[in-house]
Parts: sequence; structure tokens; C-alpha cells
Amino acid sequence: MPAAHESLAEPLDLEDARYTLHDPREIARVLQALIDSRALISAHIMPGGLPCPTALLEVGADGNILIDGSQQETINQRIAGAHHLTCISQLDRVRIQFRLAGLVRVEVEGRAAFSTPAPESLLKLQRRELYRLSLIPGPPVTLQVPPLEEDAPPLQLRVLDLSGGGLALSIRDEDEHRFPARAVLEGCLLQLPDAEPIPVQVQVAHLSRREPPLAGATLRAGCRFLALPGPAEKHILQYIFRVERQRNARERRAV
Repeated sequence: MPAAHESLAEPLDLEDARYTLHDPREIARVLQALIDSRALISAHIMPGGLPCPTALLEVGADGNILIDGSQQETINQRIAGAHHLTCISQLDRVRIQFRLAGLVRVEVEGRAAFSTPAPESLLKLQRRELYRLSLIPGPPVTLQVPPLEEDAPPLQLRVLDLSGGGLALSIRDEDEHRFPARAVLEGCLLQLPDAEPIPVQVQVAHLSRREPPLAGATLRAGCRFLALPGPAEKHILQYIFRVERQRNARERRAV
């Protein structure tokens, strides 16, 4: 199985027919292109969201596909018992995301692999504003959430990743009740390094278990921005692109 790549983003909470393929022939062409380009795939094991690197090995004429297994047997066991995998990759700077279910373990040249039906749909997204930047490790970015009671302090939450469309938050177990799916959090402040706080309103899309925990926080809340003003979106995108340029420059110097 390939090594992990830090730039692969978390799954997007996006259901938009404009960017989703349903034609099996079109889906097969994209999957074959991932094989031909030897693209790395970040497979998130659901439930739980544990990410693991993999790659497509074969797109069969029978409608099944073959994906690489892991060198770690514990990971292979989790994949075999998963409800589904949410797979994320990039092809010519276009984000590719799809779901695989019904995984069956097989052996390919003495290595673990998994056979599964081809996905029924595939997200092919090129909009730059929905690129998610992982913020761990790096300078802390936080979201301040107003308290439920007037005399209580606000929640200061670490932002795990950020895009022009939303963010992911690190949540402690004792705060889980504040983040049910579809909950709207108003009056929040997004704090980027060396910048004034940005007022935002977010809606919780999903809550999942984080492995391993971050500073005692065991949950990850994926959220989308609601009615984000243009200047705020521009500020967020400028920060994302600046951090990405800095990381790319460091990688080039390290080569």
C-alpha cells in the first residue's frame, strides 16, 4: 500500500448533482485514469472515519473493482468489517470522491486486497473554494462558539481543516451534545493566525470519532458555513492559499 500523503483532504459533506457522475461508463473511465496515473487514494473507514492510504489496482469488465490492502493486518480487518469506505483522490488537480461498500478480502500475488462493486456515483469537483486544507500540524486556528448560558465561558475549539465552504472541529466528549447533525451555531468567531476574528455562522453536517484523540478531544465535527459574506470567504481563501504556498516551498527546499 502506498505511503500516506498529508495534502489529501477529509471527505466533503457535499451532495450536488452538478459535480456528481452516475453513468457507469464515465465512472469507470475516471477510475481507470486513477490507476493509470498511479494516484494515491485516502480511504476513510466508516463508521469512525479512520483514514488509510490505498490505491486502485483494477477496474473489471464485470463491474467490480480491486483496491490494495494494507501491510497492517489490523487495518485489513477494519476494512473487511467496514460499512463502507469513503475514498478521496486527485486527478489533474480535480478532487475525486466516491464510496465503496460490500468489500470482500482477496489475495493478489500474496498480498491482501479487496474486491468491491464499482461506486454508483462519483464526485468530480474542481471548485477551488472547496479545497480543504489540513491544519494539523501547524499554527492553531480556532473557532469560538458562544456559550449556552450567559455566565458560562465560550467554547474555544481547534479547527482541524478549513475550506471556503466549511471546517472541521475537534470536540471533547463532554461537549458532544452541542453538535448534533444539522445544528446551527450562530455568533461564532473564526480566529486565523495574526488576523482579526471573522464572524461566521456554521451548521453541523456530521460528528465522528477521531483516532487518535487530539489533546483529549475524541470527536470530529464537520461543519459548513452558512451565508458566508464575500469578504470573509476571500480572507479564508487567501489564508488557505498562503499556507499551501509556504508548505510547497518548504517541501521543495527539502528535496
